[in-house]
Amino acid sequence: MALTGTDLHHDLGRSDLVDQSLLQADRIVLLEPLGKAKLDRSLQAKSFVIFQSSTPVANPPTKLTRFFEVSVLGHLRKVKDPFRTALAVRRLPASSRVRVVHFGRALTPQMESAAKREMVRNSRYRWLGPVSHGEAQRRLARSRLTVLSSEAEGGPAVLSEAIVNQVPILATRIDTTLGMLGTSHPGFFEFADTETLAQLILRAETDSMYYRSLRAAGNQLRTRFSRGREVMAWRSLLKEL
Repeated sequence: MALTGTDLHHDLGRSDLVDQSLLQADRIVLLEPLGKAKLDRSLQAKSFVIFQSSTPVANPPTKLTRFFEVSVLGHLRKVKDPFRTALAVRRLPASSRVRVVHFGRALTPQMESAAKREMVRNSRYRWLGPVSHGEAQRRLARSRLTVLSSEAEGGPAVLSEAIVNQVPILATRIDTTLGMLGTSHPGFFEFADTETLAQLILRAETDSMYYRSLRAAGNQLRTRFSRGREVMAWRSLLKEL
């Protein structure tokens, strides 16, 4: 059985189906190591962490020079805190070249309306709606920075995709990001902390040493999210079974 974000952070302990499935499962697959702490000790013994791999974009597009492009990938729903980056870039000085591109489907009419209103009042923000996975990866690879602002996640693919494409990451300090990126990652901010996020975005744009540290932190993790590493992990799990 595999536990993703909703299973781990919402259904666990609230859904009889999930709880019974965990008891019956021979092995429990987690997408990051700190998720184990949410499981009972008896379940931890049969849990197995497999990081989701990603493949770099072939022939990545050229990065923009006119703007410092920041990407946000994720559907518009409350747990993603989808407009946090938009709110943060409102606070940047007029001299900043930051522009935010947001990809993802609005899951409610209210979220769609909110995105459209934000574009009207915020010249730095563009919501481009749902796109194919391939197109999302290409636009991620083109960006100079990506932001994950979620309150909870299970093992977001955008982190591994950003790392293999050498795109620096700013992310909320939650168990999942700590488990995937490591506690020493230099781009963490607290959930819903607009001011700190604005400061980090501006620092990434204007401080080349800080930007290089973000990029280096991701580069150190590239093998963790390689296809070969994931294949080896699955082989090891299947061999046990």
